[in-house]
Amino acid sequence: MFELQRNVIFGQFVDTGSPVHRMDPRLKLAAAFVLIVASFLIDTFAGYALVLPLLVLIHVLSRVPFGYLLRGSRFFLGFLVFILVFQVLFYPGEVQPSNVLWSWGVLSVSTTGIRFAAIVGLRVLLLYYVTTMLMLTTSLVDLTNALELVFRPLQRLRVPVNEMVLVFVIAIKFVPIFIEEIERLAKAQTARGVPFDEGGAIKRARRIGRLLVPIFISGFNRADVLTTAMNVRSYRGGRGRTKLRRMHASAGDWTALVLIISWVLVAWQFPASGWL
Repeated sequence: MFELQRNVIFGQFVDTGSPVHRMDPRLKLAAAFVLIVASFLIDTFAGYALVLPLLVLIHVLSRVPFGYLLRGSRFFLGFLVFILVFQVLFYPGEVQPSNVLWSWGVLSVSTTGIRFAAIVGLRVLLLYYVTTMLMLTTSLVDLTNALELVFRPLQRLRVPVNEMVLVFVIAIKFVPIFIEEIERLAKAQTARGVPFDEGGAIKRARRIGRLLVPIFISGFNRADVLTTAMNVRSYRGGRGRTKLRRMHASAGDWTALVLIISWVLVAWQFPASGWL
């Protein structure tokens, strides 16, 4: 059975009522930003090993099933492994002959290339995990309000913050909608004798590619309906709008943010030598 919704979790929200869900969205954005910056600053295996317990602690506190996260990341992990294999085989940097493990023509496997690909893989995994957990533990309403409050100072420079945040949130919301539409069309085609879960990867990709036209037509129709609904309700961006929910950061939220920043700084400055 073709089940895409179970295998793609980007943009979905899982409400478990955990402490991570109840954390102030503004501080969650700040914590996510710190971890994203850390993914670019840390360049040692020892540093990422120190960050791992922090990620495990966040995941345990979020109460999001690890199996659900892993199952929904299979496509991403498979694509990442595919890219990293090419990175190892076509490593562009300089490699000493003593570090070469295998070579054939333009292809080669070296310890330098393996280390570089592993660091890149860890960096991408950290970026993916942070953004995915932010989506899983923050509703779109809270995320929208937090982004508007964080970027509100830009309004003094005549930057349309509310409109930009609205476009960003709608784009995220349309991801699971498109996934649901693909699954619905695929099941309809399967009922008519076109099996999407049989054959090789190329044959499956061709069958899914035939759904692009009706999916885009459906997406434009949904966007048109959304625009009509917003116009009927006299939506005019953030001008004159009031907030139903007020955000309040507790002492525990600030403590969690300080802990994350301190943890990341230790991992960044952690001394390491050699291959680590």
